[in-house]
Amino acid sequence: MPKPYKTVSVCGCGWLGLALAENLVKDGIDVQGTKRSKEAAFDLSKKGIHGVVFDIYDQNRHSGEISEANSSSLFGSDVFVANIPPGRRTFDRSEFVVAMKSLVDRAKAGGTQQFIFISTTSVYGQAQGNISETRDCEPDTESGIAHREIERYILEAFPNGGVVLRLSGLVGASRHPAKHMAGRTGITGGKDPVNLIHRDDCIRAISAIIKQQLGGETLHLSALDHPTRSDFYRWAAQAMGLHQPEFIEDGGEGKWISSDVTLQRLGMTLRYPSPYDMPLPALDS
Repeated sequence: MPKPYKTVSVCGCGWLGLALAENLVKDGIDVQGTKRSKEAAFDLSKKGIHGVVFDIYDQNRHSGEISEANSSSLFGSDVFVANIPPGRRTFDRSEFVVAMKSLVDRAKAGGTQQFIFISTTSVYGQAQGNISETRDCEPDTESGIAHREIERYILEAFPNGGVVLRLSGLVGASRHPAKHMAGRTGITGGKDPVNLIHRDDCIRAISAIIKQQLGGETLHLSALDHPTRSDFYRWAAQAMGLHQPEFIEDGGEGKWISSDVTLQRLGMTLRYPSPYDMPLPALDS
């Protein structure tokens, strides 16, 4: 059997990446993690993570000793996890794609064996019905188009070690979409299905991908249960003591992300198989 991977670089230690890095450290893995400022990178060391100052849009910049000491090992780890959200306010598709491709090239040149790209189910665009991992992608947003191009590039650069993991709507800790829908009115698509996945299950899946040393795979994750948007978000708002949103009861032709094949491939069951199982955040979080 091949030797287990012992070093992992997590590029993007934000809401998901930091929780992933902390979990990997608990598993005894040597973890490099990136932040865009020296202070934030230094704070990672308090959690047992080797902090590296790194910005995908300025990959030659090094701010301080913490970056100089660890930047070479960032691209020399056994596993590289690219968890870089494109940003919502100022997103340039071409700039993002070029920066991510450069990241892939540097990891390949550094000897990385497994490259995991955290992608999004938005690459399926307006596809309807049951969506399996092999469904043709029809992205219709700038972010979706960019992610699909990056996915292809990674699987070509790492034919035996590239893994694309598409995540549906993310929930966990203080993050929950119901908080942003509370009190709104006239929301369309009330009968459309909900596709959510809890952060804990994402971390468990990524850890399984690393431990099993998968490669050449395209996987995706969503809870198994898909209630309607109207039913679920009204319930969640009420349970959190918020004003219930009001939906227009139209739609119903949306997509259901089916994770059956991915879960079977990883040999795992979801901790939160239904959005109703996912803990709701406190109002002050």
